[in-house]
Amino acid sequence: MPSFQEGQIFKPQELKINEGVTSPPKHLTESDLITKMNNTGIGTDATIHEHIKNVQDREYAKKQGVSIVPTRLGLSLVEVYAKMGIDLYKPYLRAQMEADMKQIADG
Repeated sequence: MPSFQEGQIFKPQELKINEGVTSPPKHLTESDLITKMNNTGIGTDATIHEHIKNVQDREYAKKQGVSIVPTRLGLSLVEVYAKMGIDLYKPYLRAQMEADMKQIADG
């Protein structure tokens, strides 16, 4: 596109509309997931890998290549909780629980 000066009038000669669909974001890698968990306050260096292992052991997600991919069970749980208005799948709940437990441990 050419550069324009303020106040200059632009009259397009043609307009193209491309058809397409949106695509979902890429699945998180384990490293991405750990970063998000750290930023949200979920887990510690000692427990974060155990959290990820538990999610896979319970078959809510599985490792596919380098990505962590939700299973049908994991997606179904989130859908049901969302429809029921229950926030059990929201990361802030886990972060709040861990913060509360830390306060208890600290006295």
